[in-house]
Amino acid sequence: MKSRYLLLLILLILACSNRNTPQAVSEDFIYNYYQQADQAAALRLSHGLAAEKLEEEIARVSEVRSLDQQIDEMPKIEYELIGTEEEPTHVLFNYRLTIKNRGTTTHTRNVIINTEQIDGQWKVVNFDEY
Repeated sequence: MKSRYLLLLILLILACSNRNTPQAVSEDFIYNYYQQADQAAALRLSHGLAAEKLEEEIARVSEVRSLDQQIDEMPKIEYELIGTEEEPTHVLFNYRLTIKNRGTTTHTRNVIINTEQIDGQWKVVNFDEY
């Protein structure tokens, strides 16, 4: 029984070990910002223009968030990487988001996430939708 727990712990450590890669940071950003609607968590992954955008958005929604309103049902958001552009100090990712609301309503958006290595850490430095 102990060996199962040890194996599970090792697998968990390996799965979480290196999130300091351009793709891991961009996917963590998508998870926090788009799937969880958690701008503060996305902000921790951001720098520069991306951080400015998130700080402005947090300020705009703070009044609504302070009312402690529960969201009944979040839309289901799936993402697919459809392209990358890589350079030594920054990597740009292009994702297609599929947003499914209650019922059969489905929307798609393309999202560009630009990551850059800053002081040894990969950060999202800009993001945009089209």
